[in-house]
This record gives sequence, structure tokens and C-alpha cells, in this order.
Amino acid sequence: MVDKKTPVPKKKSRKKMAGPLRTGIALIILGAFIVGMGALFNRESMSLYGFIVVVFGFFLYFVSFYYLDRIQKKKLKK
Repeated sequence: MVDKKTPVPKKKSRKKMAGPLRTGIALIILGAFIVGMGALFNRESMSLYGFIVVVFGFFLYFVSFYYLDRIQKKKLKK
């Protein structure tokens, strides 16, 4: 008898996420949590601080995404 090996399914290649992108997402989540806690406890200053953290997280994420995208396009052109 012939021993047939079961085919091993290929793993999907996962796209690696850069550090600034992860940090941006983490700041967005942390800021949203702070805003929620500030709204829950009627602390407007805490909510304002959380909103600033969220805005900085969005800014960091989108600027990093745009910058890394431009670097990748330059590498592909070479």
C-alpha cells in the first residue's frame, strides 16, 4: 500500500504591522476608554484628556501609514 501524506494547508502570510501603527491604535483605544470613564464619572477634564489622546492616536496612525506607504512605493520603483 502506498502511504499518502495528508497535505499540509499553507499558512496565510500575515502582513506585519509597524510599531507606530500599533501605537496609534493603542492610543485610540486607551483614549476612548478614558473618555468613557470621564463621561461615566462626570469628569469633564478626564474626558477632554481622553479626547486629546484619541486625536493624537489618529494623527500618529494616519501619518505613519502615509509615511510607510510612501517608503514602500519608493522601494517598489527601484
